[in-house]
Amino acid sequence: MTTLSVLDEVTWAGAPVAGERTRALLRALVEAGPRGASEAALVEEVWGRDDVPANPSKALQVVVSRARTATESSAIERTPRGYRLNLQAGDVDAWSLRPEALRLAAEKRYAEALPLLERLLRLDPDEEVTEAVLRAVAAVHGVPAALERFEAYRSGLADGLGVDPSPRLRAVHAELLARDRPVRSGLRHDADVLIGREQDAAEVSALLKASRVVTILGPGGLGKTSLAQVIAHGAEQPVVHFVELVGVTAPEDLVSEVGSALGVRDSVAHRDRLTPDQRADVRSRIAQQLDGVPTLLVLDNCEHIVAAVADLVAFLVATVRDLTVLTTSRSPLAIGAERVYPLGRLGTYDGSELFRRRAVAARPGVHLDEGRVDEIVTRLDGLPLAIELAAVKVRAMSVDDIARRLENRFELLRGGDRSAPDRHQTLVAVIDWSWNLLSERERRAMRWLSVFHDGFTLAAAESMLGADTFAAIEELVDQSLLTVVDAPLGFRYRMLETVREFGRMQLIDAGEDAAARAAQRAWARDYADASAGRIYSPEQFDAMDELRAEESNLADILRQVLADDEAESVIRLFCAMGVFWTIAGEHQRVIMLAGPVADLLAEWEPPPELLEKTRLVLALLLFGAAVTGGSGLERLMTILDRVGAEAADPQLRVMLKVMQAMAATVSGNGAGTGAGRPLEDELADLVTDPDQEVRARAYTFLSHERENLGDPEGAVAAGREALRLTGTDGGLWPQAMLHAQLSGLYAQLGRLGEAAEHAREAVPVLRRLGADDDLVQTNAILVTYAVEQGRLEEAAEILAQLADEQPHGGFGSRGAVHGARAQLLLAQGRVGEGLALFREVVETMGEMPFPGFTDDPDLVPWRVAAEAVTVVACARHGEGPEGSDLFEALMGKAPRLVSEERRAQDYPVTGMVLLALGLWGLLRDALPREESVRLVVLADRFGYSRSFLDMRWERAVVDANRLAPGVLERVCEEYGERRGLALLDEARGVIARLA
Repeated sequence: MTTLSVLDEVTWAGAPVAGERTRALLRALVEAGPRGASEAALVEEVWGRDDVPANPSKALQVVVSRARTATESSAIERTPRGYRLNLQAGDVDAWSLRPEALRLAAEKRYAEALPLLERLLRLDPDEEVTEAVLRAVAAVHGVPAALERFEAYRSGLADGLGVDPSPRLRAVHAELLARDRPVRSGLRHDADVLIGREQDAAEVSALLKASRVVTILGPGGLGKTSLAQVIAHGAEQPVVHFVELVGVTAPEDLVSEVGSALGVRDSVAHRDRLTPDQRADVRSRIAQQLDGVPTLLVLDNCEHIVAAVADLVAFLVATVRDLTVLTTSRSPLAIGAERVYPLGRLGTYDGSELFRRRAVAARPGVHLDEGRVDEIVTRLDGLPLAIELAAVKVRAMSVDDIARRLENRFELLRGGDRSAPDRHQTLVAVIDWSWNLLSERERRAMRWLSVFHDGFTLAAAESMLGADTFAAIEELVDQSLLTVVDAPLGFRYRMLETVREFGRMQLIDAGEDAAARAAQRAWARDYADASAGRIYSPEQFDAMDELRAEESNLADILRQVLADDEAESVIRLFCAMGVFWTIAGEHQRVIMLAGPVADLLAEWEPPPELLEKTRLVLALLLFGAAVTGGSGLERLMTILDRVGAEAADPQLRVMLKVMQAMAATVSGNGAGTGAGRPLEDELADLVTDPDQEVRARAYTFLSHERENLGDPEGAVAAGREALRLTGTDGGLWPQAMLHAQLSGLYAQLGRLGEAAEHAREAVPVLRRLGADDDLVQTNAILVTYAVEQGRLEEAAEILAQLADEQPHGGFGSRGAVHGARAQLLLAQGRVGEGLALFREVVETMGEMPFPGFTDDPDLVPWRVAAEAVTVVACARHGEGPEGSDLFEALMGKAPRLVSEERRAQDYPVTGMVLLALGLWGLLRDALPREESVRLVVLADRFGYSRSFLDMRWERAVVDANRLAPGVLERVCEEYGERRGLALLDEARGVIARLA
């Protein structure tokens, strides 16, 4: 709290101080500040020059004594030269007021600062305070009022002291005069509203307040000039000059152009080009003209004479005190004072809004499909110019036509705004402007690197163009034809799609397309070989990261070499990408390529050095074909028989043996009793192999097969043995997948505690590998376990983490998250929302095709399982007919699920259907109770999945004993130890009777 106040009346602790000389002394000590004042200075302040007492020192001591009495004895302290106030800044109102008032003024909070400054000015009218008052008055009351205050100040100095204001205050006066008559040269006043650039304008304006030179950087068509115009219109400087440099064709003409725009007269009239001395003279006079008041100089389109612009700007900011420079360019000035602002493309929302506005202006009432407009904006890279050129085409064609014709965007996007510069009349002219600034070395780099759809690294570029490529890359970056992205594995370079298409056009015109494609494919083969060799090793994480970084490029090249029948390239690329997709859980991508790869390999004889890679490719394709019902299986087996299955690598050898057994099983009937030997028997032989790795792989497949046959306990036993035998020499993925597999098996048995233990072991590795599908499904088990234990907040946190990570899960995970969330909703008592979410899962699963699946589309396992879970949830929690439609649908599918004509039987999924029908029949009294109980028991014997809480076996037993006492026990005794296949005919009989 303030103790001494002097700004209004002089008081101490709120009480007035008596005595004129005492008050004068206290004011003088406050004005002197903490250092105090000399005796002579204080005497002059208290008595004045004309009334000095006979004994000044003694008289001053008397006044000091009175002041101490009026305040406190320690308030005034003797110094070697005089006296000072022994008070803190917060104790004196004037001392605390000054920093606060000046701070508010510096922050341009003038309305708050002005009252404080006015009070301060009465006590301490120094130069700094006076300047702050003038600026605050100008902001609050207007520039004319500030000019009046300055004139009063000047007159007071002249009359009282006979002096003029200081140079500092004269500069403020000049600035105020300029603000009273602001200069705005070169600005356009016909600009439309700038869409989507509000944040950019604010950020560039903030940079201009902190930096002397700012460059808006970006490729042509981004709207750099329009943004600079908006910023110039809103600039706080009283003088703004906007100079367009597009017409300057030679660097030596820059100074003349800028001088002419600023009204600086050339040294020699009527000469088109100045001599070096004349240019230096004009440059100096440009600096003189810009000096004096705060000025913003905007230099637009600098890239074609960037070195000359950099030289001029460096000179001006070093010479002119209050000059700020804003440039727009496709390449930076590269001077010390420069701050670069890379201008980004428009987002989809803003780009679509720009398209809509321009389209409606061109043809009012035009129909604009939102999805099509978003597609056009995305394909045009969010470039405002390209979007505007496309939008005006609605005068003559539909939005659909525009989207289709973007394949030839440079032909389509011609003839825009007639008032625009020539370089903005067509899309090709925008890129051509930068193209013409490149050397042939840089043009060749742009042509050849345009074959990369998803960017590239410096190493890839060097592989294509040679070791001295970086200089060309650097220049393309400087010209904004390449953007640099800080990716997880280091820098990547990307072209906007429009720039890339221009490069492709130039590549074809130069006749270099075939050579560039060949060089890119050579890079891809070498890259794939290097990564594939490490993917089953302790360096597995690094290998997966490397392949993920180039996944889009490698997949694109794989499609190309498939189309061109380059078998060697296909094998080498697929060995890397097929394993990568398998580990990442993207099995459908492998399956989709099975047909084209098989077509290529049908007549191809692999050279000896590619035999092992060819066998690996066949193993991957055979696995996909076997699990989807056998599509193309016979043809792949024929190729394997020709190539030979005796691989040198023991794990590959056992994998091929398993594939052969699976193929024989699938080619027979669902029981595995056809011409081929049952897969379980084949695996029983392999688990005795002397090689530990072979045994581990065999037990892994045996676990899968037992689960599929409805023997989850046997599957767990095989999985645990596989985990015991599996080491980490091949990376952490094999162990993580076995943990995930065991987690699923324990969940299927309803043993969620054990399932959660294995899930926690698997999750970190799966997340690090990017195995999103398996990661989501494993986390869904943790959610279900948390719900079972009543830890609902923990379950919600896991689901929230999954949503934040947004993993790109595949077929298994798409319903897993919704299913887990639905269980949480039911546990929270939000029954309606939970059942609706289960319904959504059914719809999602029903709309989801799986490549290579040849069975009845109504019987795809993920849809049937979702329907079964939803029927049980509705039976337990729903009201009225809720779920009856799904029950009827399952009743219609049941005969086909157990039909003898089915090539393969997924016993756990069929068991889920049997349980759903049985529980609905019991709980809704929709089926004879004995038959309902038989269905429930058959579900158990088929090894149905108990991973959903409503499908727990314990609950089903309670329901059966309550509604049909004694029947469950009797049916169990009747079936004895039979399971799965041994009860398939019994299931057919029950369903036939109910049908």
